[in-house]
Amino acid sequence: MIAPGTHHRPPSNPGHNFQWLRERLKRHFSELARLALPAVMMRVGIMGLAMVDTAMVGHYATQHLAWLNLANQSIIMFTLVVGLGLVSGIMFYTANAFGTDDYREAGRVWRRNIPFALVIGLGLVAAVLPSEYWLTQLGQSPEDASKSGSIAIILALGLPGHMLFINCTMFLEGIKRADVGFYMMMAANLVNVGLNYALIFGNWGMPELGAEGSAWASTGVRWFMAASVMAFVWYAPSLKKFELRRPHGQTWKEWADQRQIGYASAVSLAAEVLAFGALAIFAGWLGTVSLAAHGVIFQVVGVPLMMAIGIGVATTVRVGISFSRKDRADTALAGISGILLNFVLTGILGVFIFLFPADLMRVFTSDSRIVDLLEPIALFFILAMIFDASQMVASLILRGFKETWWPTYLQSFSFAVVMLPACYLLAFPAGMGLKGLALGMLIGVCVSWVLQIARFVWLIRRPLAA
Repeated sequence: MIAPGTHHRPPSNPGHNFQWLRERLKRHFSELARLALPAVMMRVGIMGLAMVDTAMVGHYATQHLAWLNLANQSIIMFTLVVGLGLVSGIMFYTANAFGTDDYREAGRVWRRNIPFALVIGLGLVAAVLPSEYWLTQLGQSPEDASKSGSIAIILALGLPGHMLFINCTMFLEGIKRADVGFYMMMAANLVNVGLNYALIFGNWGMPELGAEGSAWASTGVRWFMAASVMAFVWYAPSLKKFELRRPHGQTWKEWADQRQIGYASAVSLAAEVLAFGALAIFAGWLGTVSLAAHGVIFQVVGVPLMMAIGIGVATTVRVGISFSRKDRADTALAGISGILLNFVLTGILGVFIFLFPADLMRVFTSDSRIVDLLEPIALFFILAMIFDASQMVASLILRGFKETWWPTYLQSFSFAVVMLPACYLLAFPAGMGLKGLALGMLIGVCVSWVLQIARFVWLIRRPLAA
């Protein structure tokens, strides 16, 4: 039996160190590619749902695009990521149990989180109901607040289903079955295109609802995803060893640590999304075209962020498995591999976006005012999204170390104390408008990345204690 802390230990002979490092990095990159590809594609698929919504509504009417963006960016995105954070403990605890071959415990993690995820989803619906009131208080016009508030409520009806979907896909990612979520997402995107075509434009005998039709389509798709993945997890023969149908047999207090991870993740994500939601509010203060443009640019540069989340999830699984074995060298290499892979892939995509910004923007809108407004400042948004993606990977790596609150402290400081004031000061007192929002965002995400990388370096320099 190998003692804790000796797995994959570097050889004592310096002449073999390079060969050991090369072999371990090759293994990590190979495993990351295998785990990250379906995780990335699933999250790109989630982004694809939003991109299709934005493109089809954008070609329907700029005003409807502005309403949809306001509902999504300022209300739904916040509630969605808070819910995602609350249930996210399942992935870290599943990966740790799987890393020690404790299949029964991995199954218990999923089973006990199901009712928790459903209750969270219902709570999110209740939280969205006064959307019109909050948008009015945030300085939006009565018409924008009313329309966007109604759209937000329709979108909220799909949140319980989305929480169930996330709960299942995170469990599957923790046991190295991220490919299932990818296949589910491919089907969901096909369903979404059909529903949008029917409900936005009034085709196939359906009512012409514009942005509201897109919202109903999104809600239907979220429940479709939930039903599909729940059925797979429940009936798949390959998952029988996890004993998923067996009651978990644990009291509320016995799995408090898992929920603590979720609470910390929710606060961290809430700080980030509140800050980014505030950017949508700021864009609304700049006018309808700026608000619509803000929604378009986030669709164009949002793909690197989705890629990063997928890479971060895969890296978390690798870090969590090595950490559960108390293997410091391998844990460090797992984290470094994820950081490097993310920079390479998101950087390549960022270059592509930089080279063809106008063409990509025209996918989402035919309004030349939006393209003319965004094209000169696209570079700032691209850099901001690359570093936002990188700090997201760093935060997920820290979660793999079972870090509960440090990622939250660092991200909250960066977004609430640094980014938000910088965006406001640059956009309004400095008179830079939308360019100021992009520069302020770049400052905030860079600060978050630096702080979290520093925390990672500190963690890998101390002895591991799982």
